[in-house]
Order: sequence, then structure tokens, then C-alpha cells
Amino acid sequence: MEFSLRAFLVKLFTFRWVWPCIARFTPFRKTFSMVTWRDTPRNEVWSSYRSFFQSRGYALWVVKGYNLKPPNNNPRTPDGFSYENEHSANGPHGYGAGSPLHFPARTADSRDVFIVLLSDGIIGDNCVDTLRSIATGVNAAIDRNHALPMLQEIYCDNLVFGVFPLVGSYFAPAWFSNIAQVLEAMSQVMEGVAFLHDHLVAHRDLFPSNFLSSRRNGLWIPGKSQDFLRPRYYIIDFEWAVRFSPDSDPATRTVTGPPLSWDIYRRPPPPEMRSELPYCPFKADVWQVGKSFIRIVEHIENQIPEILEILRKMSTDRAEDRSSAREAVSQLNEVIARLPPQILQSPIEQVDDYSMDEGDSLEEE
Repeated sequence: MEFSLRAFLVKLFTFRWVWPCIARFTPFRKTFSMVTWRDTPRNEVWSSYRSFFQSRGYALWVVKGYNLKPPNNNPRTPDGFSYENEHSANGPHGYGAGSPLHFPARTADSRDVFIVLLSDGIIGDNCVDTLRSIATGVNAAIDRNHALPMLQEIYCDNLVFGVFPLVGSYFAPAWFSNIAQVLEAMSQVMEGVAFLHDHLVAHRDLFPSNFLSSRRNGLWIPGKSQDFLRPRYYIIDFEWAVRFSPDSDPATRTVTGPPLSWDIYRRPPPPEMRSELPYCPFKADVWQVGKSFIRIVEHIENQIPEILEILRKMSTDRAEDRSSAREAVSQLNEVIARLPPQILQSPIEQVDDYSMDEGDSLEEE
């Protein structure tokens, strides 16, 4: 068996006992690894870096009960990435529980951002590489790109942090008022996935918890959510993403198994992920998106049967029979254009559990 130094180091430094041992003998550093960071209480670990981020121009939000609040009462400065409607603009705002790797902050001119620990130099190099390629520079400004832009990288010893605009809410926080809104959301996300694939980036975790809306969290009045028109949807969390070189042989653009070991991985897996053979991560991405959206709209199949047909082709068990992301979004947009107004404006009943986290079953009834 060929020895791989990188593989050995990755395994070594993901053992939970390694970093605490190092830290014991190097007291000037606080947290060395993403594993240790995840295992430390969120507020505790971020608070220990409060002065560091302050020195970089970012005031971390403060803990208020079970929530996080801005560090001052200044109105948030518009940044072009997220918006309010008139019912929520003057309401209370906060930031609830999320990944231990994320924390909100405010700049000196009152722009709100969230800071993400991306890499410790061993874990996360793929994430940093992908974000530099797709979420910065020219690519970040392309309209069909729905990856949340990365505004800045910050370095602290071996740790790499990314700064992102604090946008709005998870995929459907107040649900959709009508079928047109959910199809618009689907179209934007699928266009974003197609853009990633066009640039040889496979996300590998395309479930609703990684789709964000530009509609900010805030006070929402029942029956008024329809007043918010056409939010933009963003794709986040490239922790497991892979990017292939344009010069690479297409036959080599494969991965093997789940992004994490099976005892940790909790997402629904496409069939090929369970095999020990290399498989196409782009086809697996399409499966994830198709399954995610089927969960959201299958109860209105009688109104939009062609949409369900597209989603089922995306999520068929045979990877070779799936549409590409580009084919799927083109087909979706063609169907949407043919739907009559009475269908598009029909209300859509809320689905209680559509996030598909923590190993939810995707078996169809």
C-alpha cells in the first residue's frame, strides 16, 4: 500500500487528543484545530477571540439569553446582500443557534457579517480553495452565481477565517405564499448549482439548511410575508466541496464514499455513495437537490406534475440516468414559463419537516 504523508497527517490531527496535548506545551495559542473548536462551547471559544477580531475591525455580537444580538443599537447599514420589508425593518433582530464554526460580527460602519472558521491548515484546505475560486473576484459578481460571496480572509496562526455578509433566513423561514415563490426559489438554487458545476465545483451537501434567503430574520406579521418580493437565494457551507482543474481528465473527477466517516455522516446518501467505488460528485449533487425539492412540493404534484417529473429524474437511483444540473434548470424554467397564473398564484401548504438533516429517511411512501 502506497504511503501518503498528507493522509497520515489528516488522520493524526483529527484525533481529539492531539491538539490538547500540543496546546498544553504552547500556551500562547488558544485553539489549534477545527475538531477542538467544534468541541468547545460556542460562546466560550469565540469570546476568547473577541479582542483579536476587534483588532481586525469586527466587533463580535454579544450573548443575550439564548440569542446573539448586535454589539450596539445602531441601525444596520445596507450592504446589498439582504433586505427587510416594511413589517420587519423596525422589529427585533437576533441570531440563533448555528454551527459552532460561525459567529456574527459588526463592522465599524455597522455592516453585519458572519465569520466562519474555514481551515486549520490540515482540515478545510479544499473549502478555502473552492471559495477563493467561486466566491471572490470576478466570479463572485456573476448574476448566475448563487454562492454567498466571501468578503475577506483573516489569518490567526494556523487558522483561516472567512468573512461573509450576514444575509437572511434559512430556505423558507415563513414558508412560501404561493407556488410561484417556491418555484422561483427552486430555479435560483438550481441555477446556482449549475454554475458551480460549470466551474467544476461539486458542493456535496446540497440540502435546504445550506440555502439562504436574502430576506432577513426579524419580526414577521402573519399574512404579511407575501409583501416581500423575490428574495435572492444563496448557497453556503462549502466545507465538503471539491474543485477539479479544467485540465483534469473528466474520468478522474470522482470521489469515494461520504465526505465524513459513516459513523459521523448524517445526511441522506445517494446509492453510489454507499459503494466503495469512485463516483461522480456532480451527479450526487443533482440527487441531493432533487430529493430536497421533492420533499417540498410532492404534496402538490397534481398541480405541477411536470415539475415532479424533472425532480424525480434528478434523483433516480441510477446516477447515469440523472439529468445534469444545467439540463434540469433549463427544463424547470421551460415548465414554469408554461404554467398558467391560476396555478402559480395558488397557495402552497407548508411542509413541516423539509430540512432533511441528521439522517432523515428519504424513502418515498
